Amino acid sequence: MDEERTAIKTASFDALQPLAAAKQKLFDQMRLADMAKDDLDLIRERQSENQALLAAAISGVNAARNRITELQNVREGLSVYNRSGQMNKVPTRLPELEKKA
Repeated sequence: MDEERTAIKTASFDALQPLAAAKQKLFDQMRLADMAKDDLDLIRERQSENQALLAAAISGVNAARNRITELQNVREGLSVYNRSGQMNKVPTRLPELEKKA
C-alpha cells in the first residue's frame, strides 16, 4: 500500500500495474489467513486513502485534458453570442510575422 501511495503521489502510474498484481496475490492470501480486525481496518483505511489519491489524480488529468481542449478551441476560433442570442464562432488569426529587410 505504501509503494502504491508513493507511485500515485509521484505520478509513476506505470508502476501501478505490477503493484496491482502483487496486491491481488496478497489479498488472496489474506482470505485464507486469520487476521486481526485492527489489521484489516488498517488495510481498509490505507486502501481508501490510495483510492482517494488515485481519484484526485484522475480528476487532475481530466482537468488538464479539458483545459488543453479549451485552448485548442480558442486557437480555432472564439465562441460568442450574437445579438439574437445565437452562438457564433469568430475565427482567430495567428499573428503574422512581418519580415523587414
